[in-house]
Amino acid sequence: MPASLADKYRAHREAFLLAQELGCTPREAEREIARIRARERARAAADRLAAKMNAPLSPAAPRAADWDAPWMHRD
Repeated sequence: MPASLADKYRAHREAFLLAQELGCTPREAEREIARIRARERARAAADRLAAKMNAPLSPAAPRAADWDAPWMHRD
């Protein structure tokens, strides 16, 4: 939702110009703008995920001193 009246008019103008370009109604253009923005968000999220997956692994956590403590082997 637009934060101000100016934002509302900017969004309407963007939709109107796209509607003229595509030869559709402004409402259809608004939906197309929403699809474009959703696609951009999804692409950015995929890029962030790829960056995290390809990042070098951090060093392993130090081994706990009491990992082999007798109380850990009780059933």
